[in-house]
Amino acid sequence: MHSEGVDTVCHSAAPIVPSAFASTPALTAFRGSISRLYGKADHTPLQTDLDAREVDDEAVNVDLRHAILMIARALDYVAIDDFNHGHRVGFIAYECAKRLGFSESRQEFSFFAGLLHDCGVSSVSEHERLIAKKNPAGLTDHCIRGHNYLDNCLVLRSFAPACRYHHTPWKNLRDRDLDPADRDAAALIFLADRVDALRAQVVGDDHPDSIILHGEQIAAEIQKHAGTLFHPDYCEAMIELVRIEGFWFSMNRSFIEGIGDSLGRDGSYDMHLKISEVINLATFLSRIVDAKSPFTVEHSERVAQIAMKLARILGLSSWEQKQILVSGLLHDVGKLRVPDEILHKQGKLDDTEFSQMKRHSVDTRLALQWCFKDSPIVDWAANHHERLDGTGYPYRLSGDQLDLPSRILAVADIFQALAQNRLYRGRLDFEQIMAIMVPMAERGGIDAQVLAAIQDRPDAFYTLATA
Repeated sequence: MHSEGVDTVCHSAAPIVPSAFASTPALTAFRGSISRLYGKADHTPLQTDLDAREVDDEAVNVDLRHAILMIARALDYVAIDDFNHGHRVGFIAYECAKRLGFSESRQEFSFFAGLLHDCGVSSVSEHERLIAKKNPAGLTDHCIRGHNYLDNCLVLRSFAPACRYHHTPWKNLRDRDLDPADRDAAALIFLADRVDALRAQVVGDDHPDSIILHGEQIAAEIQKHAGTLFHPDYCEAMIELVRIEGFWFSMNRSFIEGIGDSLGRDGSYDMHLKISEVINLATFLSRIVDAKSPFTVEHSERVAQIAMKLARILGLSSWEQKQILVSGLLHDVGKLRVPDEILHKQGKLDDTEFSQMKRHSVDTRLALQWCFKDSPIVDWAANHHERLDGTGYPYRLSGDQLDLPSRILAVADIFQALAQNRLYRGRLDFEQIMAIMVPMAERGGIDAQVLAAIQDRPDAFYTLATA
């Protein structure tokens, strides 16, 4: 075990990571544009045992701009040593699109596609390998993975082709049977991605502002590969940009996120999403989180299913059941920031390592509150390591400070983690799990009523946790 006590076991073993306008013409047009451009059937969302007729009765206010920026932040947590790579690629692509005279909608698309382009990367080592070379071996793995993630998420599906081909050299991409808009977006993201990789290489351990001393070196490297790796017309515009000091000095996260905040002022990104679409979006992000470790595959989805079943048994409303499902899917978003070596350590975590692990609940809160404004989804997800007796973290909440959904998620997270194979131990059977969790309830750490609902249905809940 990583450390003493079941809370530590489950915690270190369960890593990963607006204005509503309902059915207005603007939202209908936005959804319709995706359908017309990509012509794909809606992806079936995470299966639940709620009546399908009830699922979309109510909706959630989601700022899609902030949702994409939240995803970009989560993805950037993977890159511990090269933070904000996705942000910079989005900025570089956006600035180049402006210089190329793209329409405003194409500029916006380039920006958000850049933010999302590495959604298939889930480990620091993979990110470092991709940054290290212009055209590294095995680079299509994360492109295919990211494409599949995006293609299965209705509200983000339009970005899937650009993600799939964002490491395809121009000499191979130009004649591929793709929609021209998808081909051009992929070519631009590839160039922007490699410009940021060059930035990292030439600066090395020097001060980041020294990048302006290397503008000509980067320009020469771009020119060398014009027409082969990179779209030649895009190279001309990019070479102009890399020679401008202000272009490099503008690459800070707050400025870049300000750009994202300013886009879509027509309201096309402010969405009143069906709950099924929110679940679909949350499932997309949960799969990125769980892919960070081979020992946590589907952890978030299974926690979500267990929590939703508990919510129904304990009498929560259908709407609360749906929201707790979303919270379960997103509860470990903050673990994307935890270094791989800590997540994969076989022995006990030392105090310093455990302190890094413990902050993931706060990182989850910071990520979610930006997207789901004034929603209980945020609290429920962030409270999953709090304990009724005040021994949990990160805020040492206790008793009445923890509502029933927070208590449900805490129990669901512990139960599923103990039922899952982990690096340092095998899967525990139901009796072994209860031998750990019942004393926790007796000490007042977790809710005994919630645990009793599992005890009364051992086969059903163990199947949810392991099947």
